Amino acid sequence: MKELLDNFNSNEPAENRSKMTMDRAFWYCLRTQPQQEMFAFNSLRHLELEAFFPRIRYRSTRRRQGQWLIEPLFPNYLFCKFDLYQQARAVKYAPGVSHLIHFGNQCPTIPSEVIQKLQSAFILETPTTVEQTLKIGDHVLIEAGPMQGCEGIVSKVLPGKKRAELLLEFLGQQTRLKIDLSLIQTPCDPRIMLANFGNL
Repeated sequence: MKELLDNFNSNEPAENRSKMTMDRAFWYCLRTQPQQEMFAFNSLRHLELEAFFPRIRYRSTRRRQGQWLIEPLFPNYLFCKFDLYQQARAVKYAPGVSHLIHFGNQCPTIPSEVIQKLQSAFILETPTTVEQTLKIGDHVLIEAGPMQGCEGIVSKVLPGKKRAELLLEFLGQQTRLKIDLSLIQTPCDPRIMLANFGNL
C-alpha cells in the first residue's frame, strides 16, 4: 500500500496524468471515520471524484418507535471511483476518510455493474424510503411491552389499525395476541433487505 500511495506524486505532465487517471479509474470501497460518512462523501466530491453514498429512510420499530430514521445503507463505508496510483494519497487523507479497504497489499476493485445496480435502486442525493412489510407466517420478535422477548408467528395482519395478530407459545399453550406493529421486530431489517438487492 505504501508503494501505491508513493506513486501519487508522479513526474508525468499534467495532461498525461489526467488521461491516465481516466483510463485507470475504478471503484473502491472506503472506510470512514465513525459517523462521518456524509463528511467524507462531501470531501471526495470536493476533490472532484465520483463518490456513492447510499442511504435509507425507514420507520423505526425500536427505541424511537414510529419515527422516520435516515441511516447509511452500509454504516462507516462508502464507494469512490479513482485512479489508485495517482489519487490514492488524496483519497486516503480526505477529511472523514479512515482508510481504503484492502487485503494485504491488494485493494480490491468493485465491478462497475455492481455499483450501477446499487445506483439504480438508490437516488444518489436522496435517501431511499423503505417500508417494512409483514405477512402471514412471518416469525417475529416482540421488542417492548409485557411480552418483550417472546417470539411469535403472524397469523393476521391488520394494516388499517397498524396491528398484527400473533400466535405465541405461552405456558405450554398456543395463545393469540393482537399487538401494535411498532412493538415487534419484523423478520428482515430494511438494510439487510436492500444490501441483498440484485444478489450483489
